[in-house]
Amino acid sequence: MSYDFALAWRILPELLQGTAVTLAVVALPLVFGMLISVPITLARLSSNPVLVSAAWSFTTVFRGAPALVVVYLIYYGAPTLGFVRNTILWAVFSEPYYCAVIGLTLNHAGFLTEVIRGALQAVPHNLIEAAKSLGLTRRLVFVKITVPLAIRYGLSAYLNEIILFVKGTAIVGAITVTDLLAVANETVSTTYDLITPLVSAAVIYWVLVQILRAIFIRLERHLSQHLDLDGGTRDDRGSSIGRSL
Repeated sequence: MSYDFALAWRILPELLQGTAVTLAVVALPLVFGMLISVPITLARLSSNPVLVSAAWSFTTVFRGAPALVVVYLIYYGAPTLGFVRNTILWAVFSEPYYCAVIGLTLNHAGFLTEVIRGALQAVPHNLIEAAKSLGLTRRLVFVKITVPLAIRYGLSAYLNEIILFVKGTAIVGAITVTDLLAVANETVSTTYDLITPLVSAAVIYWVLVQILRAIFIRLERHLSQHLDLDGGTRDDRGSSIGRSL
């Protein structure tokens, strides 16, 4: 069995529709995952043992549990709860798309929390002490020194997480969300051609990853214009993102 270019061209509109669904599934978890992970990261770095324990528990659970299991529990498990089925929440949990968004958001937030924590802890302590010695308040040091450098330090790890996340959204077809991979699988079942639909879907995923990579490389170069970071973060061979992928 070989790649059928005629079939690939014929199913391209359906694959692009599936790609649009994939992007819709990706977009909201990226936004909500960031909104959730920032306060959880701050709790993880706080001196309050209760907050630290709660944040550690969140990241441990949602980093350790497979995303598909989380999505299954939300899609099949939540509707069995009375306060979900008999309230306005049913309008959300009865829709596969919203269940996928909720599950993927929790999974993404678990990983993103550790990315942000690592980036914040990577900021050299001597820079923070130097800023404090100049009379800057703790809040001003965090906003003006720690956060900008943490964004720069964590950019490559964040890109890797997004790439894995985009490809990981292929699981949503298991709860009847017709994303890119689901469209390819449907084509396989109707044409009995295993190669063409799946290879075509893989090519589209690859293109999405390359677009993300190009965006982040440009962003990294922009953020590095006025920074002189140690360790060869930026040199004549290109950005760290370009070399790590």
